Amino acid sequence: MHKTDRRVFIKAGFAIGAVGVVESTGIGRAFAAVTARPDIVAVKGADAFASTFKALEALGGMKPFDVKGNRVGLLINAPSHWKLEGSHTRMEVALAVAKMCLDAGAKEIVTLPVLGPKFWSGSPLTQTHAKVIKSIKECSGKTGETKIPRGVLLKSGKVRPELLDVDVLINIPIAKHHVGTMFSGNLKNMMGGLDHETNAFFHTGSGKTGYEDVDFLSQCIADLNTLRRQNLCVVDATTVLGTNGPAGPGDLLRPQKIVAGTDPVAVDAYCVTLHSRKPQEVVMLTKAAAVGIGRADFQTLNVREIAI
Repeated sequence: MHKTDRRVFIKAGFAIGAVGVVESTGIGRAFAAVTARPDIVAVKGADAFASTFKALEALGGMKPFDVKGNRVGLLINAPSHWKLEGSHTRMEVALAVAKMCLDAGAKEIVTLPVLGPKFWSGSPLTQTHAKVIKSIKECSGKTGETKIPRGVLLKSGKVRPELLDVDVLINIPIAKHHVGTMFSGNLKNMMGGLDHETNAFFHTGSGKTGYEDVDFLSQCIADLNTLRRQNLCVVDATTVLGTNGPAGPGDLLRPQKIVAGTDPVAVDAYCVTLHSRKPQEVVMLTKAAAVGIGRADFQTLNVREIAI
């Protein structure tokens, strides 16, 4: 072995040994948790646009999600009939995600479902990022009958082709109350990729009406989430409905957070706690975990909370 190589080898060996010793201590475990890429990031701040950037940067930016050269779908919870504060995803959150995708070299960005005509307006950022907004395409609005092979109760449904065709799917819901499932976030927002008839089945397919059969509704949502993996979840938990969701009016909560991660169940579970509830109280989460969508025990994951 050359002297230079030997010095490098000894230095590297010492460093590895030191890390091994340090990691066996509480300080080492804390250091490892800080330096490792987090599973969930929660950024608290008044500026939703800046908080979204910060959260995604903490996850490594867009590079880990293979955005470059690919078609990206943004599943945004902002239908035109939900107009009250706390009922829909803020434009600033979706815009930050779209800009980061374009900056990372996305081939195309398409939104679904069809958004309200004024979604991208009404913010000082509208003019500042006009080129970004102009480049974003809307989905066709069409749906096609699709089998759901892993579905327990939901065996098929009319699905928007963009939900399945995009290379990268980024879910951008709002973490709000829901009178049926108790909570609406990543898992529930996947219903935005379906037509009205299929969504109606979630509420009436068991023979009951409205939100009476929570188990049936929750299992259908879990079944739907077996159809397509969400590559990234970016949740608007800034100002949200704490009661009478999904449409409101209701009491508002103001966590002022953007929560991001890759496991929709874990991210939803974290967001449930912002409503002063336990994840195990939300049947939808336990059913989704049971069919392998993700894990509800987010406390065992690397969660990084940042204030800006």
